[in-house]
Amino acid sequence: MMKNLLKTTVVGAALVASSFAMAQPAMASSLSWNVSDGLISYADASNKFCVRAYDSEGARQVTVTLTPVNGGSTITITDKNNYYGHSGGTCRYLNNTYKENTSLRATARSYWGERGTWVGRGTRSFTS
Repeated sequence: MMKNLLKTTVVGAALVASSFAMAQPAMASSLSWNVSDGLISYADASNKFCVRAYDSEGARQVTVTLTPVNGGSTITITDKNNYYGHSGGTCRYLNNTYKENTSLRATARSYWGERGTWVGRGTRSFTS
């Protein structure tokens, strides 16, 4: 009985060790996040992070702060649209700021002129 337990333990340990050795590296992720007054997106294939404030029903702004989980440079990206349009978004390529596979937190807040206040929209995590 003790021999079988020892064999089972050795085989189990070997399987666990081989699964760690063959594990794939961490994969980056994409992000699409509607924050009521706009849209935040990250495309992993191009390493492009975009913030877009909607250009309807009054002045709007969306601000996102990107913070590396393990410390490093924090950046803030803001897109502003007003009653007259200014469609499109504000984008930034993250490969100039962060290394590949950097874990980031995106913290968003938005403003709508008719509401007249800023609203915190929470935080999402992703990997560049």
